[in-house]
Amino acid sequence: MNAENKDADAKKEVRMSFLEHFSELRKRIFYTFAALVICMGFSWHLSYKVINFIELPLERPTYITYFSGYAKTVIKKDAPSVYYSFGLNKTPKKFIKHILHYSRPLEPFFMQVKVSLILGFIFALPFILFQIWQFIKPGLLKRERMYLLPFLFFGTLFFISGTVFMILYIWPAVINFSLSYQSPGLSPLINLTHYIDFALRLALIFGLIFELPLISALFSLAGILKPGLLKKYRKYALILSLIIAAFHADLVTMFFIAVPLYSMYELSVLISSLIWKFKKGSEGSA
Repeated sequence: MNAENKDADAKKEVRMSFLEHFSELRKRIFYTFAALVICMGFSWHLSYKVINFIELPLERPTYITYFSGYAKTVIKKDAPSVYYSFGLNKTPKKFIKHILHYSRPLEPFFMQVKVSLILGFIFALPFILFQIWQFIKPGLLKRERMYLLPFLFFGTLFFISGTVFMILYIWPAVINFSLSYQSPGLSPLINLTHYIDFALRLALIFGLIFELPLISALFSLAGILKPGLLKKYRKYALILSLIIAAFHADLVTMFFIAVPLYSMYELSVLISSLIWKFKKGSEGSA
């Protein structure tokens, strides 16, 4: 009889625990949704400015134009044979201002909604991660909590850094290269949705690329990834960075894409090496 009562009490305890977890999950989802709505509303007017900022490479010359001019001057002075052999002495094309076009009713409105939603998610991301942390924290060990909380913070910071880096430095290079194809017989007619969607996709890609050092640190701490493996594939990482950059840029702007891509890999190697050195030092002192 006592055994039956114990089983019944255990089942009741499990059931109450499940209901409590479900209630906690529902609360965290509600807080997350509320934060998204508030941040999206806050981002509505800001989204218009972000779209205008993304349009800037279409409206005026970018830093790539000035860098190309400076590079040509240096090459002409230090390597005149290269300067004339590659036709760098040709008069550069005059910059032509472009505008975005839309072909469907309410297309600009829906694009602003999309940008507002993405900006709202970015602004709400720290709060969302905090809600996830609050939900999973009771089930984590003290050591796991110590590792996971900094990763949530730096993961957010690195992702936002990657998106900002893309918009400020990579996006002008990509658009500058794209506009270089225009000629008397070829004129760009750029659609608003395609233009903004392409910018958002690249921002997402660079946000994820900037997470590489953090992922390297996480796997190195777990003992899964060793710096020797990363060093072994270093040349392949360089080739892959150049291939990815070649899809979006000419010889000059390719530099601005390939360098940050490969730099993230080298930073991952450095972080992994430091973590393993620290782990070996800790084991030796123990």
